[in-house]
Amino acid sequence: MLSEEVIKELVSTPAFISHCNKLAYELGISRLDASQELLLELLDHRLKSWSNDDVTLAVQHDLPSLKWRIKYARKDIVRKEAKLNSQELEKAHMVAHMEPQASNEAETLEALGRLRELFKNANTRDWAESVLRVGQKETMVRFGQTPRQFNSKLNKVCKYCHQHRQPKQPNSNAKELHILSEWDDLMADPDTTANDIQAFIGQHEEYINEVINSPQVAFQGRLIEDFKDAGKDKYVFANLMVKREQELKEKDIDE
Repeated sequence: MLSEEVIKELVSTPAFISHCNKLAYELGISRLDASQELLLELLDHRLKSWSNDDVTLAVQHDLPSLKWRIKYARKDIVRKEAKLNSQELEKAHMVAHMEPQASNEAETLEALGRLRELFKNANTRDWAESVLRVGQKETMVRFGQTPRQFNSKLNKVCKYCHQHRQPKQPNSNAKELHILSEWDDLMADPDTTANDIQAFIGQHEEYINEVINSPQVAFQGRLIEDFKDAGKDKYVFANLMVKREQELKEKDIDE
């Protein structure tokens, strides 16, 4: 855990402040809440293995490796929030079309038991519980909704779910696909530098070692330790990452 003094240095950096403001805008939350979310994500994941000295050095020298971690910590938060919102709203859409029936009492009880897990928002949770217990018509009465208001809400929910729907990934490949997704983001960013890629390799060194364990890579050690001067191996590495992602996607289709 970083010291309070070092955390103050971190949250005062231009990179942290900039991405904090972006996060607040993207999630529609206050800057204070965004700052707390971003800091927690960094401490729990992106900077988990960093010491006080590592962070202080990075702040003092304005190192790209720190900027990269702050940027992708923000992206991680936004990605997680979109996934949670998609799940919650999709469940709301499904529940809204259910009517309580004696024949599916066991399923209804099971769904009621999972409401707190499925819905973060208390209002959505109460509404979903009402639909499950008393059905759509009574729920409209309880929540003061006309048929048009109810249908309008459902249409908005469906549209949102469609826009934020994420492809289902097998659990066995989810972690690897997440790493490859980060790599895609890195490659798509025109401001990405060799130092950013070096930081990415450092964070996922074990996985990268597996990817480049190929006779196509002439000097694997140099690629890991000094990407900038890795010569042709840099391009071989990029091609291997693309190939890896394609193989996983094809595997998903076959399954």
